Amino acid sequence: MGRSRGAVPFRPRFYYGWIIVGACNLVAFITWGVGVFNQGVFLGYLVDTYGWSRAALSVGPMFFHLWAGVAGIVVGRLLDRRGPRGVLVVGALAMAAGVLGFGLVRHFWHTYLAFWLLSTGFACLHTVTLGKIVARWFVHQRARAMAAATFGASLGGSLLVPLNAALLQRWGGPAGGWVLAMITIGLVVPLALWVIKDGPEELGLPGDGDPQPLHAPAMATRASDAHPWTVAEAMRTSAFWTLAISFLLGMIAQSGFLVHQVMFLQATFDLLAAATVVTVTTLTGTLGRLSFTLFGNLWPPRQVTTGIFLLQAAAFGLLATTTAAWGLVLGSALFGFTMGIVVILQPLTTAQCFGQQAFGRIYGPIYLGIRLGSALGPLLCGLLSAAVGSYQPVWLLVAGGLLLAAFCSRWAVPPQLRAVVR
Repeated sequence: MGRSRGAVPFRPRFYYGWIIVGACNLVAFITWGVGVFNQGVFLGYLVDTYGWSRAALSVGPMFFHLWAGVAGIVVGRLLDRRGPRGVLVVGALAMAAGVLGFGLVRHFWHTYLAFWLLSTGFACLHTVTLGKIVARWFVHQRARAMAAATFGASLGGSLLVPLNAALLQRWGGPAGGWVLAMITIGLVVPLALWVIKDGPEELGLPGDGDPQPLHAPAMATRASDAHPWTVAEAMRTSAFWTLAISFLLGMIAQSGFLVHQVMFLQATFDLLAAATVVTVTTLTGTLGRLSFTLFGNLWPPRQVTTGIFLLQAAAFGLLATTTAAWGLVLGSALFGFTMGIVVILQPLTTAQCFGQQAFGRIYGPIYLGIRLGSALGPLLCGLLSAAVGSYQPVWLLVAGGLLLAAFCSRWAVPPQLRAVVR
């Protein structure tokens, strides 16, 4: 029998979008656990093994983030045109090759080749792709889904950092490289081929928010989703530049600390103990993501962004004013609580302002700014710490940059809601 007119469309009890969120968590486990948190562990190992300069090694992370930003523009356009499967497979292979390259380093220039491969994989597996996937599946629950999709990032750091540190100390670089490469391919490629779908339409499902009444922010989100934004049009809005500048400043702080955290902590702890503090950092990152998942919908993303940048500035203030072990652990934990939320807010605020239809091509240029900040952070921290002989003054400068980012983020207002907010 045919469906009667006015009948409610069938909706499955369990929305497949939450399986997509689970798959994104496993991708995030690799993206951050292999591509971000273990950079500092490998650099600490190379300093101990070869005695190479911290400042010289800091050029590698700078190149990593710059190339990821450029590649992110291409990745965003590919996602809009072809979907996520091929991007995810290429990303897994490139990241595996990069981390294996770190394990096989014998000459200084090898580190730059490893960073290039790792960067290519990172651009394919990071928030350009994960944000696009989640934005295609969710409207009303987009903030919650974005937050829930990156819990795996902290878990990746808490498990893979001590694993890699133990492998490097016990068996050297090749052991760490091979193990991380096999984990990367073994997790991401099957998910890309058999689990992740490009939107609910691929399974004949409606979007999660279709039957629900729209309040003003959701109406703005739906209007953004429907509007075919171009990059030129988006760049004429203050929201675009507010997002790019505030997150650029934020990532100078975040990337600089993550790359230099182990080397900074080695003044007080040995390599394995410093890696354990990194684990504490990533575990508090999980707590931050959980807090945002539960309470992030209570305030507009721009207000959450302002508060998080202020909290992160306080963490760096503590790191800059103490040398006690407890203070370093507490400052690292407070930073960890905020870092995951900052990463969530980047694609979330972009999707809120410009929608999912054009998310890839709009977020690509913003992502370039984010990666530019990520590139400058490790370089500036390395050069300044070498010049003054300490990381503490560097962390004070970083805290000042975060205060400026908090000020800028107050204007991250969707174009559709500008008149309402004013």
